[in-house]
Amino acid sequence: ANDVDGLSSDAVTIFDRMKSEGYTTGVVGKWHLGARANDSGDGNRPEHQGVDEFFGIWKGSRNYTIGAVGGSGTLRETFASPFTDTVLETTPPWNTTNKYVTNAFGIGAVNFIERHYADPDPFFLYVSFTAPHSPIGPSPDINDPRLSSLTGKRKDYASMVLTMDREIGNILNTLDDPAKDGSVSLTDNTLVIFINDNGGANNIGADNTPLRNFKGSIFEGGTRVPMIIAGAGLPANSTYHSPIHSIDILPTCLEAAGGSPPAEIDGISLLPYLDSTIPGIPHEVITIRNDTKVSVRKGDWKLAKNASNSPFLLFNLSEDPEESTDLAEINPEIVADLLNAFTTFETTIDKPRHAGLTKAPSSINLNNAFVLAPQTTPTGTFISDLTLVSGDLRNGNFNAGGDGSVQTYAETPSWENIGTGTLSENFTNTSLSANGSRNAIIAESNARAAGLDTGHTLSTGEIFRVTFQWRDASNWNDSSDLVAITLFTTSNDRINGPRNNIQRLVSRTSVNNSAYQTENFLFNPIIASEEGRRLFIEVNAAQTGNGFARLDDFKLQRGILGQGDQPSPSAFLNWSQDSAWIDPQTNSPDTLLSTDSFPGCILEFPVTQDFSYETNNDLTRISDLTFMLNSLRLTGFFDGASPQSANLSGSELLLTDDLDSAPANLALEAMGPAYSFFLKQDLILYHDLEITGNGSAAFVLEGQISEYHKPTKLTKSGTSSLLIKSSPKHTGPTSIHEGEIILAENVTLSSEVIISEKAILSGSGTLTNSLSGAGTISPGQGIGTLTIQNASPKRLHLEIDGNQVDHLVSTGILDLSSTTLSWSTQNLTEVVYPIITYNSLIDGFRNPNLPPAGYVFDYNYQGNKIALVRSENSYQVWSQQTHALSGANALFEADPDLDGIPNGLEFFTGSNPAEFTKTHPLKASRRSGSTSVSYPISSLGQATLFRLQSSTDLINWDDSFPGDQLPTVKEEKHFYSPGLGKVSQNITLPLEKTRFFRFIHQP
Repeated sequence: ANDVDGLSSDAVTIFDRMKSEGYTTGVVGKWHLGARANDSGDGNRPEHQGVDEFFGIWKGSRNYTIGAVGGSGTLRETFASPFTDTVLETTPPWNTTNKYVTNAFGIGAVNFIERHYADPDPFFLYVSFTAPHSPIGPSPDINDPRLSSLTGKRKDYASMVLTMDREIGNILNTLDDPAKDGSVSLTDNTLVIFINDNGGANNIGADNTPLRNFKGSIFEGGTRVPMIIAGAGLPANSTYHSPIHSIDILPTCLEAAGGSPPAEIDGISLLPYLDSTIPGIPHEVITIRNDTKVSVRKGDWKLAKNASNSPFLLFNLSEDPEESTDLAEINPEIVADLLNAFTTFETTIDKPRHAGLTKAPSSINLNNAFVLAPQTTPTGTFISDLTLVSGDLRNGNFNAGGDGSVQTYAETPSWENIGTGTLSENFTNTSLSANGSRNAIIAESNARAAGLDTGHTLSTGEIFRVTFQWRDASNWNDSSDLVAITLFTTSNDRINGPRNNIQRLVSRTSVNNSAYQTENFLFNPIIASEEGRRLFIEVNAAQTGNGFARLDDFKLQRGILGQGDQPSPSAFLNWSQDSAWIDPQTNSPDTLLSTDSFPGCILEFPVTQDFSYETNNDLTRISDLTFMLNSLRLTGFFDGASPQSANLSGSELLLTDDLDSAPANLALEAMGPAYSFFLKQDLILYHDLEITGNGSAAFVLEGQISEYHKPTKLTKSGTSSLLIKSSPKHTGPTSIHEGEIILAENVTLSSEVIISEKAILSGSGTLTNSLSGAGTISPGQGIGTLTIQNASPKRLHLEIDGNQVDHLVSTGILDLSSTTLSWSTQNLTEVVYPIITYNSLIDGFRNPNLPPAGYVFDYNYQGNKIALVRSENSYQVWSQQTHALSGANALFEADPDLDGIPNGLEFFTGSNPAEFTKTHPLKASRRSGSTSVSYPISSLGQATLFRLQSSTDLINWDDSFPGDQLPTVKEEKHFYSPGLGKVSQNITLPLEKTRFFRFIHQP
């Protein structure tokens, strides 16, 4: 996970890009980008980074007298092809007449120009003086009369600047007359850029007045520096006042060379702005970030934070260039806008890929993915009842074997190499022993891993303890490197067979340098799936590298815990905890850092078989702002003996697309319904969020989803189910393509919701926006009430259990005409089950949707509900509950509204028994011998039996028609209103003068 110094070998530099435009490239002065040789393919010295010719030093500074500096500060000259590298530090004239390094750099630049001015190809020369970097001292120009008014360090500093100025003058003079005879001038065909890398440093004689602070600060004294640019086509003697950034140098040079800056380059060519070809400013926002220090400039406003855990300060630079008055408190909107701009910037940049100056490579991680490694330690008193490895038993003291000081695996009884190497790898030694005898060599190498067959067959619930002594040895990082012990089984009970790790525990870091320390590991109880398998052990370094440790007196025992002790207590981990994570590329312990918070960060939280755990996010970005990442993954296969859980809590998270535009992701992949993940952190969406995964574990989102500053959408795919227990605040659409989203009670989802055919929306929450799609709505998690607004659901699933029933509430317009209804029912005990409450129902169920056997639909129950009503009680419910009839008025044959239509017929035809019906429900018409009879029929009325009879004299009524004709019957559901259909019967009848029709109730 750790970096090495300087540029990555695959970094594309400005020198690479200028070479691709046909330029000869040169660097003079300090390189300061790495001094690694290319012996392992990762060289980053100038010749490996696109530089044809180098004259200078690899490091960033040195003393100014040539002659005695070694290492990466040595003065040298390098040519890439054919390759030569000459050390000049102790070579005349550099250590004699030209021994001041600033003069040497000037001479090196002049020599480069003189070598190449007549070449057919152009050249690109980068000259990086160390002056006036410390150490501060008098230069050869210390006695220049222009410095006579200065004294002490200030005079020394000025003399160093003056010497550099003279050398820059020599370089410009050489451009004007490289042949020294006036025959050639490159001045009108050369772009010259002068820029300082930072403001003056503190305590070296520099003075940045009136600007605040010094080098290393993000205040103006550290970042506002002089820049001069001159060349053909640029206006002379003019000043450009808009803010620019050093990142603009590369695209400016590329355009001047006739090339086009690649799209991925952040900077902008300044040429069209300087010559007024393009109006406006190059950058709306200028951002500077140096470790924990941040500044953001937009127009005249600048937001600044100069240290970790310090507040953001706001300045108006046009009125206050000294940055003396903080205006943040009275301008919260401007602060928020600049913070948004800074976060936008951070969503586009990589994390540090090389350690900072003076920092160890281990101060950063190169890996993007981290897997949490929760561990629990059984608590209590361990009482051994069986020793499997100890002393001479299975060579736990490593003393058995050959007589030499170093002994291979092949020479060591019981132990074998289960790494990628062979048995000829060294394994034990007599030096650095804990007890005066032989000890094991623990190497940070995949080629070496010590394995041992215990010969023991496992039983469920067994508890094992391992004790050993170990110490650091060669190239061991005391602050981070660890020893790991793994218990494992294989599918064929052979040590090199297909493997299943039972548990891996890691040691403490080295407590006392080069001294033995004792470790005591108590492993979790053996789970049922390992019953009957053979137990193996691996002893290894927990990380890869170049180091070694020594280990001795290894002991493995089986035992029991004292009464009341916990074999698998819950574990708690802070995200920042040392070695709380694993680098999945190396399987080595890792520590998550603030610098790992960037758009490509992937965090994985696995299931645990026999204990639960809680994690706490105690990290932010290095700017102290919300931790940023691309993906949260919940993974693993759970088959533990009892239910377990993982609780993810702590500070909020900011989810973004990664740098390759892979979308922000919450991956629900863990398998096993007895395992639960509780995500309690708030999730802020900078970009759209995709929830994926086919996991069968229980996934619960207790934190709130919100959006950073622009509408974001949420998409769910995969067969997993997610229970949401806090109201999401994103305003973009929620699309459920597959699986299930469950809204807990009191959760409100205000976004538009689209449910695809294979997806389900369920729960007891509330939707306040539109709902569409071919998917399923299923109120409740179990039994519950789901509230929606306007909807035309394609599928509705309802559950009935005893006296409980799912309920759907529509607060807007509900259309059930295309809804397919399905049921899960048991123990139907109630006469009435209200299933839907509506505000405006424009159509009822039309597809072949049947109520449960023995029930009918009432679309007007209590005026605004759809209910299931038991068929045999349907009239009773209609008359007494819906229309509040009682006593004699509630009888089937009664006519309480005196409209001539008895209750039974009003029940059948869907009219109101308490309101006078002016129009008879039965209608008939004749045309050309065809007679049509129609009448309304309510969904409830279908539970009763009526007969249609006809008569020509009102005395003799008959069910049959002349010629025993069967009428053509047509039923149109919900013709008049939801729940009130129309039945039409057509028959050919003789042309009598009059024919009468009536309904007869059939008991």
